[in-house]
Amino acid sequence: MSVELVCPYCRFSKRISEKKIPSAAKMAICPRCHKKFPLSRSNGTDGLSERKSFETAKSDTMGPPSESEAETGGTPWEKRGDLGLFNGIFLTLKKALFQPGALFSARNQPGGFREPLAFGLLVGGFGDMLAFFWPVLLFSLGFVPFGHTVFAHLSGIWIVLMLTVGIPLAVILNMVCYSGIVHLMLLMVRGGKEGYQSTFRVVAYSQAALIWNVIPFMGSWIATVWKLVIQVIGLREMHHTSYVRVVMAFLLPFFILFALIIMAMGPLLMLLF
Repeated sequence: MSVELVCPYCRFSKRISEKKIPSAAKMAICPRCHKKFPLSRSNGTDGLSERKSFETAKSDTMGPPSESEAETGGTPWEKRGDLGLFNGIFLTLKKALFQPGALFSARNQPGGFREPLAFGLLVGGFGDMLAFFWPVLLFSLGFVPFGHTVFAHLSGIWIVLMLTVGIPLAVILNMVCYSGIVHLMLLMVRGGKEGYQSTFRVVAYSQAALIWNVIPFMGSWIATVWKLVIQVIGLREMHHTSYVRVVMAFLLPFFILFALIIMAMGPLLMLLF
């Protein structure tokens, strides 16, 4: 006989044999969000498994969930069906920019790539369009002498294609590849405990920082620094690791590059000196 357990916080579900559940067990721990819940088991004798969720057990024994518990189960973007599209986007932007620790706390994280990818593409694409818009606008008005740069040779159709195809494609490739590199560095410093999906989730939602591209020119610098801060905090929360390991993961490529330069320059220095 088996019982399906469903966590009310992150909706993670798992079917487990009753033989593996100790007879004296009263509480269960979700393997994804690590929250404790009252354990409910079937008392029937007909040999059929009972689908009893943790959510029902909680409501029977502990009353309605608190306000903090009601916020579990995903980001506002992932609750846009209840909050509305614009509210979901606004609240997620607000949390990502000013409360990244709360946004990426373990109890808030459902699985899957689709929702983070959709948010990252929407917000990141919009932010990159803003960064592209300001130089083109100023060049069109004659305020910035780009001379023979690429902006001087772009026709209207190419600008449209870049905005509608090039930028979205670049955003997706950047999130996927960048997440892979960051996760590899985390694994090298033993900080990537929760897998590539968690790293991708942080990178995707950190695209919220690109909203600062609304500020001409300086916005891209602000967005870069802000996005890095969101990623450091988010990776620490998602992977349950330390800030030291996360920072080491970001610095590791520079150490590797420096070591390669020294190795390449070694024979030359020996010849010179």
